[in-house]
Amino acid sequence: MSDGKSYFVLKAKAIPMRYGLSKNIQTLLQGLDSYHSGSVDDSELGRLVRLSPRRRAAVANTIAKCANILRKEPSEVKTCVDIIEMCTEILDIADRQTSTESFPFMKLPLEIRERTMDLMIDNTFRSPTVVPATRAAACRCPKYDRDHVFQTSQMKALPNLLGQALGEEFYRTFFRKKKFRFRCACELLVHLNNNSHLREHVRHIVVHWCGPRAAEAFKAIPKCLRLEALSINLSKSTLMHLNERAEMMRTYFPIAYRNVRMSDVLGIDELLDIRGLRDVHVFHIQPKSNSHGVEMDRACLWEMLTHKLTLPPERHDCEEERISIGPSETDLMGLTNIID
Repeated sequence: MSDGKSYFVLKAKAIPMRYGLSKNIQTLLQGLDSYHSGSVDDSELGRLVRLSPRRRAAVANTIAKCANILRKEPSEVKTCVDIIEMCTEILDIADRQTSTESFPFMKLPLEIRERTMDLMIDNTFRSPTVVPATRAAACRCPKYDRDHVFQTSQMKALPNLLGQALGEEFYRTFFRKKKFRFRCACELLVHLNNNSHLREHVRHIVVHWCGPRAAEAFKAIPKCLRLEALSINLSKSTLMHLNERAEMMRTYFPIAYRNVRMSDVLGIDELLDIRGLRDVHVFHIQPKSNSHGVEMDRACLWEMLTHKLTLPPERHDCEEERISIGPSETDLMGLTNIID
């Protein structure tokens, strides 16, 4: 670029003020100077034009304005030609095919990718607890709190924008960072059965213990291989459904089973079979309860669940079970050889 074709030279001659050049074209002319000096590449200068229809229109208007000045004042031919050539160069750069190469995100170290996922998740999902946006279970379980459930377009689009490879890393980080609250055991069961990402990566589940499918839901919790914490919310509806034994006993002993005990609630046996957790919590879904008996039940249940659910998972050796049941196939073959 010659010295005449420079926004700095035009500015020194007060050309922008004399010609009445708009702010948009002045910005583009400054960008052209930066492009020739090497501080801005062609893709960035092209974006300045493509992303603003007003700037592209300013280029055309400036060319037309210089043509009118040439007709009125032929002595301004050099300056007008310089400005027109600069405008056409800007349009040529803007219309170039940009490179389609994407940033090699997968080549970054795993720690950097996970940190990037953390920032994306925290910026999109602001609360530490996530409630499913759709109540998938077709049940009539009562709701004791208002469901402030919403799903922005960013929340809905984020997992799909990342693709299959990054999607797996997103789900791993997402289910590890957030707590997931379910409004009843029926809802928990539906999501555990239908969401494989939840089963594989979830670390903390919060569930309101109620509903006719509580036993099935608690029986499905051990499928969550990475689950570390479980929070149980209690309410009056927790006592509505009894297990099979308690239902039978209440039928034949109505006076003795007039008051429902926690040991009779549906799902207690399946809940006590869970192992390998680190943290267990029990809360009242309505914490302002004044009943000492209810608070005592909560404290005792918390102590019992903490003692049982934090035990290491039971591991059975298949070989030992097979030998204890009867002689192995090898033993039978040896016995056959002896008989022969």
